[in-house]
Amino acid sequence: MKEQSTGKILKRLFVIGMKFRSWFIFTLIISILLAAVSTYRPYLTMLVVDQDIMVSKDTGLLMKHIYILIALVFGESLLNFFLVYFSNFISQNVIRDIRERLYHKLIYFKTSFFDKTPIGQLVTRAVSDVETISVVYTDGFLMVFGDVLRIVFVLVAMFLVNVNLSYISLAILPIMVVITRFFQKKLKKAFGDERTWTATQNSFVQERLSGMPIIQVFNRQEAEFKKFDDININLKSALLRTVYIFSLFFPVVELISSVFIGLILFYGGYIKIFPGEIIAFIQYISMLIRPLRQIADRFNNIQRGLVGAERVLGVMDENFEMPNEGKLVKSTFEGKIEFKDVYFSYDEKQEVLKGISFTVNPGETVAIVGATGAGKSTIISLITRLYDINSGKIFLDDVELKDYELYNLRKHLGVVLQDVFLFHGTVFENLSFGDESVTLEKIRAVAKDIEVDEFIESLPGAYDFVVSERGSSISLGQRQLLSFLRAYLSDPKILILDEATSSIDVESEKLIQKATEKITKNRTSIIIAHRLSTIVNADKIIVMEGGKIVEAGTHTELLAQNGYYSNLYQGQLKAVEM
Repeated sequence: MKEQSTGKILKRLFVIGMKFRSWFIFTLIISILLAAVSTYRPYLTMLVVDQDIMVSKDTGLLMKHIYILIALVFGESLLNFFLVYFSNFISQNVIRDIRERLYHKLIYFKTSFFDKTPIGQLVTRAVSDVETISVVYTDGFLMVFGDVLRIVFVLVAMFLVNVNLSYISLAILPIMVVITRFFQKKLKKAFGDERTWTATQNSFVQERLSGMPIIQVFNRQEAEFKKFDDININLKSALLRTVYIFSLFFPVVELISSVFIGLILFYGGYIKIFPGEIIAFIQYISMLIRPLRQIADRFNNIQRGLVGAERVLGVMDENFEMPNEGKLVKSTFEGKIEFKDVYFSYDEKQEVLKGISFTVNPGETVAIVGATGAGKSTIISLITRLYDINSGKIFLDDVELKDYELYNLRKHLGVVLQDVFLFHGTVFENLSFGDESVTLEKIRAVAKDIEVDEFIESLPGAYDFVVSERGSSISLGQRQLLSFLRAYLSDPKILILDEATSSIDVESEKLIQKATEKITKNRTSIIIAHRLSTIVNADKIIVMEGGKIVEAGTHTELLAQNGYYSNLYQGQLKAVEM
């Protein structure tokens, strides 16, 4: 991920914020009014003293100024409220917009991106890193603008009060800029380390919680805890470095501020100025130092937000979307699939498919068998274009796969995977998958058609039964049945079943066999098979080994060849008999 300059990040965030231009302008007007109102108070105090209002005992004029002063204080408080509220209002709207853009980008990324990127890191980017950007708006653009405006107004007022003392006031500005710039570089690295270790910790925890059964079965609790402890110590050290720099920064600013105030008062004691000017100038000195300190304080928070923004924008700049340059859109397919000399690898080191060629005719049921790692499931990923091939060609109805509009292509594919993923939600929500056209009545009718309605109705609440994360609250066989129903609901022309009957009980297998016969009827079907007894009636069986097709034919033809398939089949028969 390419490092970006602070100025470039701020510019991009400002452009994103301009989506809410009207609110920005409204808040800037509030900042201007607040700067003017707050600057006028010391000047009013000077008028009260130097015009001898208090000495002359002019009660009426004194009360008039007091009423004005009360109105200014009330107005300043009200403007401060609006400034803080609308700054945060803009911030949260921008954060929502950035989070939506990021998530929308992620859901269209290639599968290979998620293969290489820890999910915990992406969660950190989409949640905590995005949230840190909010300070760029709450403590950044608007607040810093208001602070700078106050400094300008105060300096103008100070020159109106006393020119000589005002020149001394200007000396602190370059000193503060140099100090702030120095600490900025230190903080950027410290915040970067903190966010890196935070993402590492999130990835580690997410992965270990997902694999907790494995950790416990192999008694790896203490070993994994030690790894977590090491990460946690590094995160603590990174956080303490930011605290150290942050803690050092403010005493330095305070020291410079105190020296500055002392010089002003010392010089003021040797020149002739009016009492009201002294009082006003002391107030203005405080008002000048406060926004300078606030800018420094805000800068530290902004730096953290900029580190988060750099990471989030870095992901948003990535170009990992699956190419969708195809223009062909079809309402239906005949279902002919053809692979011609297809080579594919998940990385550059090892080829998974090595010159695969085969044809599936419309309406045929073709089974693909072979040992683990032979490349069976990869074929499914290529047909659905989760990955693109390295070389060769894949055709659907004699048209190259990449020439189809991607989402139109996937719309006509029904897929049942070995590792069935169900989301936390009701059975109905998992089956409809957010498609408003899929009604409960339609689901019930399709469920009866493939004879899985009885199983669903037996669940507590039936279609309103809440499935836990990844479907762990129901059996593997039941998850497979729901996956079959979900695929069948879209009425696909091409059906793909990936190890759909592996590792399930006999009763569920019978239900799945019935469902398979129903949903494969009159449609092109590709079945990745583990149990060879389930595909004896397939129109064609393709046998793979080491990324190549070693045999092809019907069940009877392959047994007669007395080759690889025959050995696999006989081996499974013996295992069942034992």
